[in-house]
Amino acid sequence: MALGMPLSWTWPLELMNVSFQDVIFALAIGGGAEICARLVKRPQLLAAFRTGALALCALCALYGVVAYGVFDSFGRPLSYDLLMLMRNAAAARSSITDRLTWQIVLALLGVPIGLLLASIYTGRRRAFPPIVVTCMALWIGLGLYPYPSRSNAPREQRLALSPHMELIRSTVTGLAGNRRVGLPREFPVGDLAEIEQYGNRAPGPRSGFQIPANTARPKNVIVIVLESVGMKYLSLYGSRYDTTPNLVAESKHAAVFDRMYAHAPYTFCSFMAVNFSIYPGAPWCYAPGDVFEPRGKKELPPTLASLLQPKGWRTAYLHNGDMDWGGESVMLDDSGYETVEDYRKWNVPQLTSWGTEDHFMFDRLIQWIDEKPGQPFLAYCWTDQTHNPYAQRPGTRKLDFFGAQPPKAHAQALAKYLNVLHETDGHIGRLFAALRERGLADDTLVVVTGDHGEAFADPHDQQGHGFTVYDEEVHVPFMIWNPRLFPEGCRLDQVGGHVDLNPTVADLLGVDIPDEWQGYSLFVPDRPDRTFFVANVDDYYLGIREGRWKYFFESENGEALYDLDSDPSEQTNAINLQPALAHRLRQRVAAWLSFEDQFLHGASGSN
Repeated sequence: MALGMPLSWTWPLELMNVSFQDVIFALAIGGGAEICARLVKRPQLLAAFRTGALALCALCALYGVVAYGVFDSFGRPLSYDLLMLMRNAAAARSSITDRLTWQIVLALLGVPIGLLLASIYTGRRRAFPPIVVTCMALWIGLGLYPYPSRSNAPREQRLALSPHMELIRSTVTGLAGNRRVGLPREFPVGDLAEIEQYGNRAPGPRSGFQIPANTARPKNVIVIVLESVGMKYLSLYGSRYDTTPNLVAESKHAAVFDRMYAHAPYTFCSFMAVNFSIYPGAPWCYAPGDVFEPRGKKELPPTLASLLQPKGWRTAYLHNGDMDWGGESVMLDDSGYETVEDYRKWNVPQLTSWGTEDHFMFDRLIQWIDEKPGQPFLAYCWTDQTHNPYAQRPGTRKLDFFGAQPPKAHAQALAKYLNVLHETDGHIGRLFAALRERGLADDTLVVVTGDHGEAFADPHDQQGHGFTVYDEEVHVPFMIWNPRLFPEGCRLDQVGGHVDLNPTVADLLGVDIPDEWQGYSLFVPDRPDRTFFVANVDDYYLGIREGRWKYFFESENGEALYDLDSDPSEQTNAINLQPALAHRLRQRVAAWLSFEDQFLHGASGSN
């Protein structure tokens, strides 16, 4: 079934379980109309009433088809709160029309017409309606049983909601003034200006890193993106688990950023931000790959590889996972990479269904560097082994990170994850050693980040990633290593995100930053000290980190404001203590949402 219910012998019962509310609604509408019709005595008035009731039922049937498309796209029924969120971005209509298929158009026409014909037919056969009512009652009775095979995930729970009843309920609640605060439609114009691509911004510095006197810029760049690795469990960032001894040791020759964020806790969104310096966009356009189709609607911004390859750099993109997942390999076509490889080209054993060991990717990277010594190079390397199920290399010794104090939740999964982190850190250490052995350390810039975090029900309830914008899912490591540029190491507290990665590297290399990028170099002194993020796997979260403060808005459950300096675990909502600050951050989020929807769809008019 298109909504994700697997076909099995229990499928009819599960279908009843998720749709009995819809049957109740239909029975209420039809039964109510019939009772009212019996109270009307005048024939002309009765005919008009029946026509109106039939039109209402046809409209409800039409909305039923629309509701299917809404749920398939948004993972929830259409509600007053979702409508209020969408009003901030007029271009959301493009996201809806993009999803119209001939099957949906046919259903939009066929379902109401079918209902009208069935009503005419049953109206002439008075014996038929009792059978229909009996079937509906049986459907409701069987649907009330909570089948164990049903998932408790929020999306699956929302699947059972009647879209008609939910729209009515939320609208009544909203109009009565009981809904939580919404995003404003008015915000300062300057809020839009700072999110613009470089070419559309007011003139200002695009670079800011000061190269020490008589110091040469790096010639080589390696960007390492660690799969499902946030900063929470890294000893580099003060975790009590000694997971990254090599990163800790090498931080003495690096700039380590303490406030770096993924813009979405989902791999493909980070892939777009890291490679093309664009935000993931509005919730209804979560993955910009839907908009930036190869040879399609919009042209992709340039990658760093497309800037450096014409200047003589060797370029490679290496991944020990499957690059066909999410269409990543297609997105990198004609993007400046001479070599694009995943594990399937290396003739190595598969470790999990996601890919192979990180070990093989680092081996391939070092081999690739050795193929043409002396030529400048750029390599983007995306690891895979730290993805769930966190499989270690066969024969690797397991470390005990907990002693006698394992965490209360998900201890076994977390133990596996920490061991894989430690294993991957060892391979990063091998890379740094290889660069030194080849005399490349001072000439090579190594950037280490994570595509998003991973949650283990600490301190919030969720596990995995993609569900929220709490720090365990979006706060990521960011370390720039080069012994010549950072001989004593430093910790920096600028707020940044993945869109800033390419501009920052370009700044360090002395390369002109292209007009199409949205990020800023982290070394520009007057850059905005904020970044934005979004999550929509279960709920629609829109958030911002600005200085010490973090604000997020959720379309149905309200908003939160945290002082991360005093409350790094995000436990105390300060929304009522800082109303003016919350309002200002709410405006910034609204501006970002409005701009991104226009930018991704090329529509006009947000305010």
